[in-house]
Amino acid sequence: MKNLKSSFVNNLKALFWALLIAGIIRTFAIEPFKIPSGSMKPNLLVGDFLFVSKWNYGYSKYSFPFGLAPFSGKIFEKNPERGDIIVFKLPGQENINYVKRLLALPGETIKVIDGEVFIKKNNSLNFEKLNQISDDLFFDDQYQEEIDQLIEDNYKILNITDNGPLDYTPEYIIPQNKYFFMGDNRDNSSDSRVMSGVGFVPKENMIGKVWFIWLSIDTQFSITKFWTLPLHIRYERLFKSVK
Repeated sequence: MKNLKSSFVNNLKALFWALLIAGIIRTFAIEPFKIPSGSMKPNLLVGDFLFVSKWNYGYSKYSFPFGLAPFSGKIFEKNPERGDIIVFKLPGQENINYVKRLLALPGETIKVIDGEVFIKKNNSLNFEKLNQISDDLFFDDQYQEEIDQLIEDNYKILNITDNGPLDYTPEYIIPQNKYFFMGDNRDNSSDSRVMSGVGFVPKENMIGKVWFIWLSIDTQFSITKFWTLPLHIRYERLFKSVK
């Protein structure tokens, strides 16, 4: 009986230390996320499992489980760069995680015309257009269709139409300590262009930078046929870095 009690206590200690170490890693180093929607196609697909690095932009209360932290604002703060793919807490609904691409920084002005992005950077009097060039068609395995793909700067985006409701916006001046995000699937993304939805994202809401894909499962997989999983893994995406 004594040996059984001692074994039980030792197992509890081992579990405690395992959970503590996992919590520290999740809070300060890396955190796993799963992509549930197609708003970041073609770069992130439904069924991608990601690791997000937590050290890139510093830490806020949202870096901690359940938002429990004994401080406000950010510590060890670092500035994000335009083009980063970032996981953040949805403003006003911080229990929801979003992943989008950062396009405009505090103090800048941004607008979208005919699906093209124009940015007036700090200390600039004129708008600069983000360069877009045509690329190959993207085959969407979720809907089994081909979509026009463009290269914008050094990353790929999708363009379904140039006349959608998100292809035209007013000019948005980004407030201090806030950021403007857009999805790479430009005509199928709820992002900062939707002020009643996402809007400007406070710096405290940024969780981390998308690092790499460690697993990817296509949308045809069904858990009721779990034995077919090896047939639905996107092997070409395993351990793929994201840009």
